[in-house]
Amino acid sequence: MATFRGIAFPFGKSKTSFPSAVTDEDLIRQSIVQIVTTSKGERIMRPDFGCDAMSFIFENNNDLLAELIREEVTTAITKFEPRAIVRDVQTSRDDNEVTITVIYVVVLTGKQDSVEIAVPSAL
Repeated sequence: MATFRGIAFPFGKSKTSFPSAVTDEDLIRQSIVQIVTTSKGERIMRPDFGCDAMSFIFENNNDLLAELIREEVTTAITKFEPRAIVRDVQTSRDDNEVTITVIYVVVLTGKQDSVEIAVPSAL
């Protein structure tokens, strides 16, 4: 039996014409992606929701950039996703995109998981 249940992201219909649903680890993973890819101020009724990691995309690629992204992502996930504990945030960058890897533990099960979020450099 599922502990957490929610609507799948991206939004779509299921076979029964109801919104597609996800549960547990998939729901938490999708929530983390939404937090990281939503810029602060983007949601009108929740202006503090999200993360400003995308604002660092055009900065110099150095250790400071990695630390700024790590801090921003960790703070946002800790604030908005209480079902997960962030263990590490890693960044890698090439000419076309920045990849943010979030390694986290699901609080309820203690299971470690990770999600990669690729962000194009030309936003």
